[in-house]
Amino acid sequence: MDINRRTFMVNSALMGLFGSQSLLAEKVSRETLQSIGCKVRTLTSGPKHHFFGYYGICPWNKSGRRLVCLESGFQDRMPSPGEAAAIGLIDSQTGRFEKIAETRAWNLQQGAMLHWNPLNPERQIIYNDWKNDDIVSVILNVESLEKRILPRAVSAVSHNGKWALSLTYGRMGRLRKVVGYGAAKDPNPDNPAPDNDDVFLMDLTTGKSKLAVSIAEVYGRLLKKYPLLKGTHMWFNHTVFNKNDTRFFFLARANLPPKGRRHTAMFTANLDGSDLREAIPFDREVSHFDWRDDKEIIATFIIEGTGRKHVLFTDGRADYKVIGDGFLDFDGHCSFSPDRNWIVTDRKHRSTTEQALLLYNLQTGQKVELCRRPMQDKKYMSGDIRCDFHPRWSRNGDQICFDAIEPENATRQLHIAYVNGL
Repeated sequence: MDINRRTFMVNSALMGLFGSQSLLAEKVSRETLQSIGCKVRTLTSGPKHHFFGYYGICPWNKSGRRLVCLESGFQDRMPSPGEAAAIGLIDSQTGRFEKIAETRAWNLQQGAMLHWNPLNPERQIIYNDWKNDDIVSVILNVESLEKRILPRAVSAVSHNGKWALSLTYGRMGRLRKVVGYGAAKDPNPDNPAPDNDDVFLMDLTTGKSKLAVSIAEVYGRLLKKYPLLKGTHMWFNHTVFNKNDTRFFFLARANLPPKGRRHTAMFTANLDGSDLREAIPFDREVSHFDWRDDKEIIATFIIEGTGRKHVLFTDGRADYKVIGDGFLDFDGHCSFSPDRNWIVTDRKHRSTTEQALLLYNLQTGQKVELCRRPMQDKKYMSGDIRCDFHPRWSRNGDQICFDAIEPENATRQLHIAYVNGL
């Protein structure tokens, strides 16, 4: 299919926003929804599947000429241990995919935690792989193909390129399969709260690492308030550095009895693990998030008495401020634009098997639906093989990349929404 056929214009005011399947339901009148024209392009094509896998990480290199992604021959199951996906570069103009490497540490939700190296964002990528029966990370020059192996996986990379946060993907895979790697092993499978795991700080130059925050430390804090936690296995997930790389946040999770309902708390800490703070309580079902700057955080969680919201607050305080009330009343993969004025997020409409890409302006309150995409099948809306949009901003904020199911052949592909009219 040529690019012109895979390119279409979407105007959010004409997307049926105010019909029976209105994104805003009855809460927001049509006068409050402002609209812009948005071109959406399907960048990659089948028959193989192409996806980045996670949100809040930029897939473009510094010049914007290339995007990095994974290529797989399947999307209807989780990868088997040792099963590889191709890592490749996409020409941002032609959509052509060029394979440069393989990884055996990946999944459909988070890919291989691909990053462009902040110290060389034009030519070097960082990703996870499986080597010598262990999960490692790789720094690869995409032109010379010279690589350097680091002894731990990356979960987050600092903006200055000095540090990575590392989690134990074997434990994640055992306790929540969708974010784990098939080949990874849990070093503490019988311990509900090990004191030698789970957030490590790794030096990206030397590969040396040290434990920053242990599961045992967080477990001990939460057990005092939640006695049902006793004996239940905990894991950490989703680490992100703040903008000046002085602190990070992570999620602490456990499935509590009697029904195994997942509980999640957000914690923040200095890079060495000191000044550990419980930013969002264990019973608020915090799910997705981003740092706005060094102190402010956005997250989706339950505000008591009002339901799930997108919430802005300050690290170390409980000064929760609901944003986009009536428009952002759901759990979405939210992140800030490079100028920190806009939030992009995604929403699932399960009754129509559609996902929507949304923008909200923190200064003006402008609300925009950029596009909707049919996901073809309910299996792509939830579960281990779901295809979340997982939106990611370009470096200058004029484009948003997202994963979606292409309707013509039901393959998972990268899409680009052009938002330079904002």
